[in-house]
Amino acid sequence: MPFGFGSNSLKWNDNNGVTQPSETGSTKSIVEPLPYGLKILAGGVDPIVDIVAIHGLNGHREATWTVNGVNWLRDLLPLNIPNARIYTWGYDANTHSTSQISAQYLYDHARTLISDLCLKRKMTK
Repeated sequence: MPFGFGSNSLKWNDNNGVTQPSETGSTKSIVEPLPYGLKILAGGVDPIVDIVAIHGLNGHREATWTVNGVNWLRDLLPLNIPNARIYTWGYDANTHSTSQISAQYLYDHARTLISDLCLKRKMTK
């Protein structure tokens, strides 16, 4: 299932990793497999707001926001909102695969997200 747009788009593979086409026509992994939890993409300049981006079903913590090597949350949004600390949060969102399907309920994901956010706030205060 392709992510992004065009022939150079990122693709999700059944090993829960993200690949992109190489010059030889084969694919290479560009993002670590199973990226779950919070990841800070931009620390912000004297941040006054936190933005947390959450992918949808069958999405990916980083690849969902990336096209042609540009992650708009990391590379573009901070230019427009310099006082924002920007996070992305990943979870097991695989609803169809030949190898592994998530068995968690939406409620479980929500509890994990709130727990991750509370822990991050405790660590940054």
